Amino acid sequence: MELKIKVICENLPGTQFKGAVGGHSVTRRNVHLGIQQGDDVVGAVPANRKRVVFEPTFRVSPLPAGKTNFLGPYAKGTQTQRFFYLSWLVKDEDDSLTMIGRAKVHLSHLSWSRVEEAIRCGRPLSVKLSLTDKAGRPRCGSIRGDDVSWQE
Repeated sequence: MELKIKVICENLPGTQFKGAVGGHSVTRRNVHLGIQQGDDVVGAVPANRKRVVFEPTFRVSPLPAGKTNFLGPYAKGTQTQRFFYLSWLVKDEDDSLTMIGRAKVHLSHLSWSRVEEAIRCGRPLSVKLSLTDKAGRPRCGSIRGDDVSWQE
């Protein structure tokens, strides 16, 4: 079985921000957002958009205790702790992209009944994410709480 997840990224930080690297203040320019597929980041777009949407597809199967196993090129982590990455990149003068950070979006809390219902109805699960941290920089690390909202 396959499940599509509609990843709605909002409140992006823009294409430039100031931060610290190795104890030194740096300005990052030409910042982009993409989604990690296998070892590659795909779909990278400038981070100054009002909204960015990614639609990865996962193979899914039931696990004991009503849990869901997520598989495929977007799925990361162990069977019981699956997630996917949104990656922050800087586009260099030669158009190459260099990763500067990642946001981890957890999947393991999604029950098999919820996933199975979405598949049966032929609709994706949707997740809305706020991707700017309190300092105005790209949000990295695990995204939880008020910064993530799962919808059917």
